[in-house]
Amino acid sequence: MANSYRLIFKGDIVPDKNLEEAISEFALLFNISKVNAEKYFNGRSYILKKNLSKEKSKYMYDKVLEAGVICYVINNESASSSPLAKGNVTTNHTSIQSRSTLSQHVTSFAGTKDLADFNIKLLFSDVFKKRNDEELEEYYSVGTTTTTPDIKEITSEFPRPWLFIRLFGLMILTYIGFIYSFEYWNNIKLLPGLIFVGTFAMPLSVLVFFFETNVPRNVSLIKVFKLVLQGGILSLIFSLLMFELTSTLNWLGPPVAGLAEEPGKLIALLLVANAIRYPYILNGLLFGAAVGCGFGSFESAGYAFEILLNQNYTSMIDNINLRGVLSPFGHIIWTGMIGAALWKVKQGRPFMISMLLEYTFIRAFLIATLSHMLWNSGDWLLPWIIKAPFISVVGWIVIFSYINEGILELKQLKNNIPAEPPL
Repeated sequence: MANSYRLIFKGDIVPDKNLEEAISEFALLFNISKVNAEKYFNGRSYILKKNLSKEKSKYMYDKVLEAGVICYVINNESASSSPLAKGNVTTNHTSIQSRSTLSQHVTSFAGTKDLADFNIKLLFSDVFKKRNDEELEEYYSVGTTTTTPDIKEITSEFPRPWLFIRLFGLMILTYIGFIYSFEYWNNIKLLPGLIFVGTFAMPLSVLVFFFETNVPRNVSLIKVFKLVLQGGILSLIFSLLMFELTSTLNWLGPPVAGLAEEPGKLIALLLVANAIRYPYILNGLLFGAAVGCGFGSFESAGYAFEILLNQNYTSMIDNINLRGVLSPFGHIIWTGMIGAALWKVKQGRPFMISMLLEYTFIRAFLIATLSHMLWNSGDWLLPWIIKAPFISVVGWIVIFSYINEGILELKQLKNNIPAEPPL
């Protein structure tokens, strides 16, 4: 049947599910007994449904994924000349989600795991659940010698961050309070606080998201804030030095910032976060995000102050708001992916210069640098309405793929399975 699809199951489940739960939900979904459902989880491949339309296959894929089970959609037309072998899928997977084609290209270039088993609904499923003060205090109390769990005790369930949205709400309320207070009393003493809270509100909230996705729970909040401050000022200093070294490239215009600032942030990251007690990919992702948060927030504060001096208060507020909205798609994720790639190469070893020449690291660094350059390129290359969403989606695909890979790394370590060597 042309232009129809099959739903293939190979026994895979999403990272946060244990086998018993997956079997139960699989049985419930397909209205079969648990005994019969267990027969499908033997490592062989099964056609669960065939001759499906594209819409029906997407619906079935989503329903199965919600149950914690990973399936694959096969185009019957492309599979017709290559029949399904018993116990093995030999055909090519056909993407049915709107993001899949782009995500496959991006993750392939980045050298990371594909997002086929990534469940974004699960990631944000706890955002609006009620929490009490005791839960908040316990949530903060991680990363010390007495509160860091052993590798055998680390959960390999998918992270479900929720604190970041509460912090964002608190900081936005504080920012609004500063704005209305200044506009009512016109007291210039309020302006430093307004600039500080306004430029840190979104980046700091996104950083807490990365803190929450650090499943090993081996990094304290104090450590994170130290990285924001130390990494932020050092990355600014090294970036200014890099601007001097790349002065011959000033003909590039604003895109030269990508060639100066990404290396500057990398140097700062290596200086403030190179301890081998933090060996995991998720640690590198968090450390890179912390440095990017500091850099981006300090840079935004500088722009706000400059606009206040040279233009007016209203223009400064507009700039703070715009840079705040755009901040989750810039420095914090660019440095985050660089940190994750470097920690993936390090594999818990002390840093060596040769690691920067590893293909795994180079690819992530190129994505960050080219994204930065394209972001600063103005409308002469691509209109902003097209360019900004594309860069943002690519950046978060890489981030989500590293979160996914970080979870798989922990599973491998817990099961004493050697990790795949860097590409």
